[in-house]
Amino acid sequence: MIGSYSSFGTRRRRGRRQGSWTAFRFLLGVAAVAIVGGYGYQVGVSASQASTDKLEADLQRFQEDNLGLRDQLAQAARDAGKAQTALEELQRRYAAEVPDGQLAALLEQIEGQLHAGVDGERLAFLIDAAGQDPACAEAPVTKRFRPHTPLSVDPVSAVRFDDRITVTASAESALDANGQREAWYDPAKPVQIQFRTLDGRELMIEGPLPLAHRMLVDGREYRFSAMAGPTSFLEVTGQACSFP
Repeated sequence: MIGSYSSFGTRRRRGRRQGSWTAFRFLLGVAAVAIVGGYGYQVGVSASQASTDKLEADLQRFQEDNLGLRDQLAQAARDAGKAQTALEELQRRYAAEVPDGQLAALLEQIEGQLHAGVDGERLAFLIDAAGQDPACAEAPVTKRFRPHTPLSVDPVSAVRFDDRITVTASAESALDANGQREAWYDPAKPVQIQFRTLDGRELMIEGPLPLAHRMLVDGREYRFSAMAGPTSFLEVTGQACSFP
């Protein structure tokens, strides 16, 4: 009887230990699941927060870019408006200031001479000299001829004014695109102009075109100006004036 009781008590203690261990393992499992679940939840929350922060940052950057683009468009519109205003002002000034007709042709000729290297002061001098002078009753006369060059084979070309003064000229040859000399002269280089009178006097002027010269012949003053004419030609204008 005593042995049976002892055996029964042992089984009860063993059962209690086994139950306690089972309960402990169950609680341990529940705790582990809770820990894993809590960690997963925290990771999920962190990832969600990071994604939200990124979206907010992207949204803010997009808004800033949008504002910058608006500013650029507004500036472009302002610049376009200024350009249109400037264009209209330029068109108005062009219509009001740009010459036409004979004045436009004269300005084009002057511009061509300047581009050819003619000194501006020379041009101004010739323009002033072309003014009407009460002492010059006769109208100016313009004649053209070909200056003599090192390659010229024709006789020396000349023009005469009032049958009193003979004008000839010599100059350097023009060059073609290959650097070869042409038969006609180069108006951009200095030109020598000779004036011969009936009494045998000879006068020469030299320099880049245009050139001006005055001389006394038989009690009258002859005023000459020379400038480049059409290809190969030199144009000389002469006018006889009373003196003094």
